[in-house]
Amino acid sequence: MDIRLIVIVGIGGASGAILRYIAPTFLPNQYGISDTMIINLLGSLFIGLLFGAISNGLEITEETIILIGTGFLGAFTTMSTFAIETVDLIQENTFSAILYVFITIFGSIFLAWVGYFMATSFIS
Repeated sequence: MDIRLIVIVGIGGASGAILRYIAPTFLPNQYGISDTMIINLLGSLFIGLLFGAISNGLEITEETIILIGTGFLGAFTTMSTFAIETVDLIQENTFSAILYVFITIFGSIFLAWVGYFMATSFIS
């Protein structure tokens, strides 16, 4: 285990967690859209960009990948909050819960693909 890489993950994770904490103050709280959903969708787009750039040959160091991918985006996005928000929604409105799960999961996969495609298209 490389202590230097652990520190890098910690720095990225702390930064991502701080942004995750303050992000709702910058996001519009309208139409019942969850801050968690927006954050998870954005994180999926960014991880797609990162790995699209890597797959297209952009030289990115292991430290940068760990800082951004594992640390920052790992802490910025949140599966546990998504899960508990889904449980709460199921108790309130099953249709809203299903819609929330559908948009979050399929939207995240789609945006990761969009990010990947964008990166591979622009970096050539």
